[in-house]
Amino acid sequence: MTAVQMAWVLPDKLGRYTDHGLGNGGQGIVYGVPDPPGRFAGEYLAYKEYLPVVSYDADVLHDMVCFRQLLGPADRAFLDERTTWPLALVYRGDTPTDPLPSRNPSTKVTGFLMHRVTPAYELHSPILGGAQLQALEYLLNLDDYGRRIGLVVDDTRRVELLLDLARTLAWLHAHRIVVGDLSPKNVLFTLQGPARCLLIDCDSMRHQGKDVLDQVDTPSWEVPEALKATTAADSWKFGLLALRLFNRDQDDRDPGPLRALSTGLAGLANRAQNADPGRRPALAEWLPELELAHDRLRRRPTPPPAPKPTPTQATPPQSVPPPRPVPPRPVPPRPTPPRPAPPRPAAASTGRRVTGWLLAALLVGAIGGYTVTHMHNTGDSRATTSSATQTAGTYRDDDSGSGSGPTPSDTTPTPTPTESKDPTLVVAKGASVDFSAVADDSRAPHVAGMFAAFFGAVNQHRYDTALRYYDPGSGIVDLGSDSSRADWKKVMSTTRDSEFVLNSLQSDSGHTLATLSFRSHQDAGYGPASSPDDTCDDWTITYQLTHSKGYRIYKAPREGVSYTPC
Repeated sequence: MTAVQMAWVLPDKLGRYTDHGLGNGGQGIVYGVPDPPGRFAGEYLAYKEYLPVVSYDADVLHDMVCFRQLLGPADRAFLDERTTWPLALVYRGDTPTDPLPSRNPSTKVTGFLMHRVTPAYELHSPILGGAQLQALEYLLNLDDYGRRIGLVVDDTRRVELLLDLARTLAWLHAHRIVVGDLSPKNVLFTLQGPARCLLIDCDSMRHQGKDVLDQVDTPSWEVPEALKATTAADSWKFGLLALRLFNRDQDDRDPGPLRALSTGLAGLANRAQNADPGRRPALAEWLPELELAHDRLRRRPTPPPAPKPTPTQATPPQSVPPPRPVPPRPVPPRPTPPRPAPPRPAAASTGRRVTGWLLAALLVGAIGGYTVTHMHNTGDSRATTSSATQTAGTYRDDDSGSGSGPTPSDTTPTPTPTESKDPTLVVAKGASVDFSAVADDSRAPHVAGMFAAFFGAVNQHRYDTALRYYDPGSGIVDLGSDSSRADWKKVMSTTRDSEFVLNSLQSDSGHTLATLSFRSHQDAGYGPASSPDDTCDDWTITYQLTHSKGYRIYKAPREGVSYTPC
């Protein structure tokens, strides 16, 4: 290690710090430093003094101080802006003669100096009894709670906070530093200027594979494996934070709200919750998806502000306690299915002369996302053959030159996935499906294989092959009618789907319920009801599947469908 000038400070050089208590916990007491010494003169500092009963490794604390001093100016500024990193060792006894505390038997390290949390990271709310550290735990509550304490944070800012935190964690991991106890209590944030996060309790981090203090997990944020404080553990907790931040809940891990913003982010969160640490995404993998989601949200129109509550609606201060973590519940074997968004109102006429069941299908969902390929229909499909033929684009059918195709068979074609290095990824011709979120379900590879084969056939215009993945009693398309099949093929020629993730599998009344998320690209005019000119949408759909010599699509009830524009 390159020689550094180690900072050792006596407590009596800090001024009357005991008059400036900031807080205490199970490890020590934090004080404000009224008179910073020596080279720290004029800085806004705090002193953490360990309790006498606490066991800690002062040598690792020494290494953390040296690590910061050895950084270049840009990296040191990054670390200082996003953490309360140890700056100097505070000691009692003889003046140290050796750099390592353990080699100074007459010297006792009592704690360390760090940058003090600035007012920008404080929440001033009369309801909460004055200034509090503004931690992410306050955002794991419903927006009504946020309005009552004077803290309203929209989805754009939430994504911005996740993006900043992901950048910090990726930087730390690149420098062999693991947060370990990554929980919403230990992450502060500010919305003054660009949203930014601040990691506190840095002496609980694992630095270069060594710990100052014993590693602990915050209740309901534990990792499933025995090994703690790893990059994979940080990945698990970051994914959990992303899910709960958009669920606005201390304990919920439903991927639906995050999926509504970005299928890519929801897919990363699902991967982060994998029981196998080796299959969780690195923090750096989150950055492109977070940047894309943030840019997309910033370009959306800003909704009007919510009306302020009248005096009669005000809640007495004593009825709003600070948020506390919900007691941990048993971790389910796989995520619960996303809650579908309520149906959107139908849009005005798109100018296309399509009537009957096809019009309904086109307006309810994007062609590749759901419509005639996925929505259950009770109308008569033969009523609209003429109008559909006049308005739909041309198509190519590699299965049959005539376009009429074979009649339904009793057995669905067997999916033929290609080689994949990921055992939870089914790769077929034209599409692939990630089923890591439900890898512990024996049905998962077979259901994922069916979807990969179906959508792959659609993407490659092998429409007769795709049609064989419908149950004959589906009602979505009359498989025995040449005209109905032809209409379906013409409409499907407008779409291409990608980014498939199988999120959940359940059983219900003899059907298998499979929740699939994906992205659709379609021609303008074939978008959802409220956005008919959308050319890109992110979908979450719960399909009803039958199983008789292979899985088949029966229908996707309207209440099981949600989407958001890309």
